[in-house]
Amino acid sequence: MIIDVQDGQVCIAITKENKLDHFFIERATGSEHYGNIYIGRVEQIKPGIQAAFVNIGEGKNGLLHQKDIHPNDENLPIEKCVKKGQELIVQVKKEAIGDKGPRLTTKCSLSGHFLVLLPMEKKVYISKKIRNTDEKNRLMKIAKNLKGQDYGLIVRTEAEGAEEENIKRELDYLLSKWKKVNPIEIAPKLLLRDSSIVGRMIRDYYNEEIDDIIVNGREILEELERYFSIYFLESVEKIKYIEQPYLLNYCGLEDQVNELFDRKVWLESGGYIVIDYTEACTVIDVNSGRFTGHNNMEETFLKINLEATEAIANQIRLRNIGGIIIIDYINIKKMEEQKTVVDYLEKCLEKDKLKTKIYGFTELCILQMTRKQQGKRLNRIQTEECKICVGTGYLPKQEVLFYKAMSIMERNKNLLKQNTLFLKVNPYLKELIVEKREKNEHNVVQMIEEYYKVKVQIEVSPFMEFGEIIIF
Repeated sequence: MIIDVQDGQVCIAITKENKLDHFFIERATGSEHYGNIYIGRVEQIKPGIQAAFVNIGEGKNGLLHQKDIHPNDENLPIEKCVKKGQELIVQVKKEAIGDKGPRLTTKCSLSGHFLVLLPMEKKVYISKKIRNTDEKNRLMKIAKNLKGQDYGLIVRTEAEGAEEENIKRELDYLLSKWKKVNPIEIAPKLLLRDSSIVGRMIRDYYNEEIDDIIVNGREILEELERYFSIYFLESVEKIKYIEQPYLLNYCGLEDQVNELFDRKVWLESGGYIVIDYTEACTVIDVNSGRFTGHNNMEETFLKINLEATEAIANQIRLRNIGGIIIIDYINIKKMEEQKTVVDYLEKCLEKDKLKTKIYGFTELCILQMTRKQQGKRLNRIQTEECKICVGTGYLPKQEVLFYKAMSIMERNKNLLKQNTLFLKVNPYLKELIVEKREKNEHNVVQMIEEYYKVKVQIEVSPFMEFGEIIIF
């Protein structure tokens, strides 16, 4: 585990045989809200969608669905569960995306390394990934002995093999943490912030298979030593401090990290996958590329599809892609081939900590799956919407801008009586209008000057819409 601390940014990479296995990044200017607990105020109730908009003091109002309200055993409609102006303790269960605010729930929970505290529940649950029946029974007995009357628990996979004393110590810590959630505060206000990225990653991803933890930040070094003194005292020697800036580059990982932002991911066989993000879902396309294979075309396609499947599972995990994911494989129409791919995908997804579900192939042979959204997708942290294409990925052709200017002038013929015309545009549009074209073709300014026999100059205004053109 490599923890690279830079000014205002922390990157965490978990590697196996010098290859990225997990990657996380957090920046001080764009901190995540997932897991934070707030006291919020209900601003609007929308019976049509059975949801309420709640002000938590973090920009956009959060969305609270009727099914995320506790208690509501009778499944009452939203308008009977909450009232406008009511103050509620809520937790962020899904980050804001685009124009959508964060998803909220009143079913709060606090995660530890071994346990998840459920203040609104009364039951005990055991992780399904713990397969040993004797160990399940042991942990269930421990949890029931420790559990109080007014809360529930989830025993996490990491508790497998843990001693009862360590589990009890963590439960005491989680209970003391929950007591700090004070509903007396005036809404909207943050009541409890989730752990730092380092705390979350150690909590969720550290296990005995981690050989070394390399860090280059003194504060985080102290945080790690405190955490390990509580949970893993015998493993403190795994933490190694290196006074080296840009630790990812020093460890030879920078190229692998940069590839996580490429649209196209090449496979060893010469095939490749293309990853496109939309508002509704993530679309992944598999292509044969340079791979020609052998004589049997079906075997060739199956080989590429299986290689792509492993790459897709890795990219989904590394890029933290959540929500609906659809995959267009190459010519995969036979049922037995579809089953082979689905079985292999399930195997490749086993190392993913977040819940995934494969729904199978559609009639058009498109594979459907979902992955739990937790935190922000990697590209949302590292990129912003292009001001020129407004997120579409496409720019208007020079001819389109020329005909738009022509339309304005044809509606205002008096403009053509002047010797000089001024085109007032957004600064981003200016770059598009005056850019040089291939094969010595004219740009927009030159096309207007030649067509109307006038001189054209460009003025810019940052207050104009991108597609807006004013001619005077």
